Amino acid sequence: MNKLVKKFALMLTLSVLGCAYFNTFYNAIQFFEEAEQEIVTTSNSEKLSTKSEELLQKTIARCNLVIAKYPESRFHDDALLLRAKALYYQGEFQLSKGSLERLSSEFSGSPLLNEARLWTIRCQWKNESSKASLEETLYFISELEEDDRFGRKQSLRSLAHTMASEIYQFYGEIDSALTHLEKSADYAENRLDRMNAHYSIAIRAYEEGRLNIALENYRKVISSHPNPKRVEASHLQIVRIYRETKMWTEASEEIEELTTNEKFSNIKSDLSLELAKLYEMQGRDDEARKRYEVITEDFPKTAASAESYFALGTAALDEDQDYPLARKYFDNVEREFRESIYAPSARVRVQEIDDLLSVVEAIEKVEVSLFGHGETKQETEKTPISVDSLLIVDLEFSVKGEEKIENIINESQDDIIDTTKLYQELSQLLYSAGELQAFRFGDMEEGMNYFVKIVNDLPSTNRTAQALYSLSYLYDIAGDSVRALDLRNRLMKDYSDSEYAMEIARSQSMILADAPAELMVQSEALTDGDPEKAIELYESVLKQYPNTRYAPVILLSMAHIYDRSLNDLGHALEVYERIASSYEKSEQAKFAGGRIALLNKIKESVVDTSSSNDSEKNDR
Repeated sequence: MNKLVKKFALMLTLSVLGCAYFNTFYNAIQFFEEAEQEIVTTSNSEKLSTKSEELLQKTIARCNLVIAKYPESRFHDDALLLRAKALYYQGEFQLSKGSLERLSSEFSGSPLLNEARLWTIRCQWKNESSKASLEETLYFISELEEDDRFGRKQSLRSLAHTMASEIYQFYGEIDSALTHLEKSADYAENRLDRMNAHYSIAIRAYEEGRLNIALENYRKVISSHPNPKRVEASHLQIVRIYRETKMWTEASEEIEELTTNEKFSNIKSDLSLELAKLYEMQGRDDEARKRYEVITEDFPKTAASAESYFALGTAALDEDQDYPLARKYFDNVEREFRESIYAPSARVRVQEIDDLLSVVEAIEKVEVSLFGHGETKQETEKTPISVDSLLIVDLEFSVKGEEKIENIINESQDDIIDTTKLYQELSQLLYSAGELQAFRFGDMEEGMNYFVKIVNDLPSTNRTAQALYSLSYLYDIAGDSVRALDLRNRLMKDYSDSEYAMEIARSQSMILADAPAELMVQSEALTDGDPEKAIELYESVLKQYPNTRYAPVILLSMAHIYDRSLNDLGHALEVYERIASSYEKSEQAKFAGGRIALLNKIKESVVDTSSSNDSEKNDR
């Protein structure tokens, strides 16, 4: 297209300054080329930028003017093709196809027919997503190889190979996708198009874990350097690949070199983030935290500072269990950068912390009402409740709670109802706290402590059976099948009329062999270090043993990894919903239900925020 612009510019200076239709079409080309480059260089986003949309609209308006006002002009077929391309980028595939069909029917001798044919195939692919489009594209490529009658052959070859790559990518045929992208780069007419092709190869190779190919092509992008933004992005990706592959020295050297180069001042915040993440991966947690704090000070109101606050909040939560501090950090994420990809997850964390702090405060109030000021704290200090104690002693009913209730009854009949309600309320609150700790914060031990307290101190409340059931589930997750079985047996014996005992009875005929249980243990062990691998292993167990009592257990573990480890709320929500619909009577479904409600609330708030942002932009 650049050559065409140059040709028109020369013609303009020589002879056609007074030709209105030429000027109109020349402006259309300029608008389209600017829009196309904007689209290509921001191809990671499916949504057109405001700038791109405006430029495409201007392109279409001027093409329409040429088509309607100057039907006899020699640029009529060019205007139809250019309009079709602009409509394609707008997502108006049917309208684009209509313009292309008009070109083919009205200009049977046009040298643009081959190009129009390729864009028609592109529109068909977008509308239908069938392999027929791939076959047509490959046939088109073979024709181009054999027939050189039409102009702009090289650029058409490049575009056709890009399209073939896109379709192969869609069907998961990565080798073929990369091969066609490489051919697209070979046939590119200029450095910018070649760079974009190499950049696409690098992105896809990186996504597929083919890091050597990704590195090679990111370096080719840098060496071509026609687009500063792409060069910066490529340098950053190279740093990430070094870090992710534990090439610590190379990563450090690259960061230092780029940081001291003023040419890369625009990505200093990102480089600082990479350094913090490098420290984290090396186990240098204190240095990582200091680096994140520096970023919040040096680069305020940026995506980098928002991500840093999220990292600091995660550290305060997971490592320090400092919930107020963690809440402060998470609350700052959206304040720093409203569009941060971490903002939705930060909202979830804030809500979770608020829920926990509220429950803990309520527990303290009920305990004060039941036991008086300071009594509960003193008891806890003398005889701490812990999971370890549960492992050492044989689980039997503690009569402590029963005796307290009986003594109160003997002392004052008038207070029986109120006091019993308080014990029931305390049991509910303790269970809520345990559920939050175990399933929202991933602190299984702390969650188990709350469940143990219910079992030991409040054996007659309506949450005791549920606490036993949850404890058995958590021991299953931890790989302690012996303790889990002991707890289920106790539940069956002492709470035989509960819904949880009945659930166990229903599932006893579907107990798994040791092999899948061992696979689950392996999956759990991978959760922190390699969560994606853990997901894969869980999926393999689920595929082999889909109709067992472990199915909802596995699914909840997968949802937990998506939710907490990967911050992939979309996939987490999908798995939670699967649990709720397929295993509605299970304990896991009850846990999933609460999570679904919270995540949907977060999603709604994100949509509302996005709509508000769009409205604000439109107002401006």
